[in-house]
Amino acid sequence: MTDKNQFFESAQDFLLDEKFIRWRLFDTEESNEYWRDFLARNPHLRADVQNAISRFDAIKINQHTLPDAEKMEVYQNVLVKIDRYKRNKRRELSRQIGSVAAVFLIGLLMVLYVTRDGEPDAVEVSATDAIVGETLPDEEIYLLSGDEKISIAHKAHIGLTGEGKVLVTDSSDTRKELRLATAEINRLVVPYGKRTNVTLSDGTEVWLNSGTRLDFPTEFVGDTREIHVNGEIFIDVVHNPDIPFIVHAQGMGIHVQGTSFNVSAYNDDHKKTVVLVNGKVHVETEGKERAELLPNEKIEMMGNEITKEPVDVSEYISWTKGILQFDEAPVSEILKKIGRYYNVQFDGNPGIELNEISCSGKLFLSNNLDSVMTSMSVISSTVYKRENNTIHITKK
Repeated sequence: MTDKNQFFESAQDFLLDEKFIRWRLFDTEESNEYWRDFLARNPHLRADVQNAISRFDAIKINQHTLPDAEKMEVYQNVLVKIDRYKRNKRRELSRQIGSVAAVFLIGLLMVLYVTRDGEPDAVEVSATDAIVGETLPDEEIYLLSGDEKISIAHKAHIGLTGEGKVLVTDSSDTRKELRLATAEINRLVVPYGKRTNVTLSDGTEVWLNSGTRLDFPTEFVGDTREIHVNGEIFIDVVHNPDIPFIVHAQGMGIHVQGTSFNVSAYNDDHKKTVVLVNGKVHVETEGKERAELLPNEKIEMMGNEITKEPVDVSEYISWTKGILQFDEAPVSEILKKIGRYYNVQFDGNPGIELNEISCSGKLFLSNNLDSVMTSMSVISSTVYKRENNTIHITKK
């Protein structure tokens, strides 16, 4: 039997439990004893408890020290939000409540990471300081091949099977075979709010993030394999030492033989980045600057200048798993990524003081924009309000 008035069926249920959150946040002998006793009485829940602990500890909260008074304030703040959410959802299935548990938990932990100029500090925002976002009209993914425009479902897989044929498999595993124009460059357009992936004719896998355009041939011919990118992709290139692979991305030429890496090169970003997961690549700019890249390194291009540094690659490829991971990133950059992911345009005014706040942590991107924005409110100590298609972020 579980404790009276407590019903745990999964790790998500523990992430919404007050006693569990307090235990992982404060870690007292009393709370340790309570949970040891709980597991002794409920051994069938041991795996779920460990799963919840792993999710909590993955944020590495214990590496940060805050006074207990500040931790308690954060703790109470999140409990109020969880309680409010439960009341609003009372008529829905309890399992649906658990689906956003991780979002609330990450919001709680990320509050402890909020920094200004690299040091923990209180968030102070003038009364007139506000960020405004607006959801944009929904658009479809489409593939242009010759004179034909083909609509593609969200998160569908597009596989080139040879002889100009392509197999499109949607999220329900429904398959449709199409024919592409031969000897043509095809264009795959993924609007904001959508994502997809494609297998090219040589077997190379490409994941396309929101707001990305990819130009690729129906079949690779000649002594090189070349594609063009505007936006963000993660690519796993099939090794072929005789036919190098070249990714052209907003003034960069990325030369590889077989490797996996992430490229972010949006028109509206002044920085373009290449992050290498494995293998080796070299990058050339239009200004003939050149740099080699090894695993766990990032190349950043501004103008024609290239800089290189070691990085944690998971921060740059986590979007492929529905997670935003960042290290001391300004709120403006986080909102830009959220905006692309959910098709929302936020005020880009650099003078807004909220943009000066920097955060580190992980943000799990659920299907519910409101859940994610609630976490952002917790992170920045602000009030989030949505009115139809408009989002307001103001001082709490």
